[in-house]
Amino acid sequence: MTTVRTEGEQLFEQYLQEMGYAYEFEKEYEGKRKRPDYTITRDDRVFLFDTKDFDPITPQFGFQQFDPYIRIRQRIDDGRKKFKAFKKFPCSVVLRNTGNPYVDVESPDIVLGAMYGDSGFEVPLYVGPGISQTPPPPPRNTFLGRGKMVRKNYTQNTTISALISLRYVAVGTRRLKAIFKELPHLSVAQSIEVARERLAGFDMNERHLGVIVWESAVARIPLSRDLFTGPYDLRWGVEGSDQKVVFEGEQLRELHESGA
Repeated sequence: MTTVRTEGEQLFEQYLQEMGYAYEFEKEYEGKRKRPDYTITRDDRVFLFDTKDFDPITPQFGFQQFDPYIRIRQRIDDGRKKFKAFKKFPCSVVLRNTGNPYVDVESPDIVLGAMYGDSGFEVPLYVGPGISQTPPPPPRNTFLGRGKMVRKNYTQNTTISALISLRYVAVGTRRLKAIFKELPHLSVAQSIEVARERLAGFDMNERHLGVIVWESAVARIPLSRDLFTGPYDLRWGVEGSDQKVVFEGEQLRELHESGA
């Protein structure tokens, strides 16, 4: 029986096909009750993926507070339960926002904060007699707690190798915004004309499918960096003691370098 695909599943399959990755949908594993959404086998290595959508909701009007991490953390919990019996494989959760205004799957502060703890700052203070003649170090970014991969300095989730944000890169819009920034006195129509003069085949509606990989620093089995290396892909990982971009696709890098 054919299984109806969610939007996230359809787009993930489109991405895998564009990248030339062979995959199996809901493959059965002997002795396992649950089935991962996707199995990719490359060079005799098996990688498992579960796709989670954030469905559209109508935002509430008026004053309100919301937790930007809670929905992503719930998807991490869902993935941990799904992959509980697959600990010998690298397992990743694919996130696709289909229109939920309370979810941001592209912001490092939000996604990494969901993984490692609420994003915040540490402000060094001098405590002691008199006035210190040495100025304290500047504030630095840090994770403050409630993370799903690390909590209160102990490792909590080693099964999930990475989160993967599935998104479109709005190439045409970004190129047009770069012209707005450079020539703010121009109208929209004039900016479009400039774009057409500078960029052969400019299309304001041009967009391309890509992913952002958020590696887990505490994963039992890391997600291979041989995967997800498309022209519009981005990857965050740990090098030394820092979270940083460790891969940027060629076309995405070109956009950044052009100011788009």
